[in-house]
Amino acid sequence: MIFILLGVLLLTLKLGGVHPVSDWAWFSIAVPFLMAIIWFEVVEPLLGLDVKRQQMVKRKFEARMLELDKKKPRRARRGFPFK
Repeated sequence: MIFILLGVLLLTLKLGGVHPVSDWAWFSIAVPFLMAIIWFEVVEPLLGLDVKRQQMVKRKFEARMLELDKKKPRRARRGFPFK
């Protein structure tokens, strides 16, 4: 995520004409975006971070479902439906 934020910042500075960045080549502005692609497509799957994140989300979801199953169901109201 930091690579994307850095890339957006550099792109904004380049398009805004801020002095030191406006003189840089476009390739140097694109490097953070290329690093983000490499991170998300190569490094993260190699380290298994994507699988760990999916497992964590699944565990949180299952815990929430168990919590909701343990709650008592609401009693249905009788009589006029509006107060």
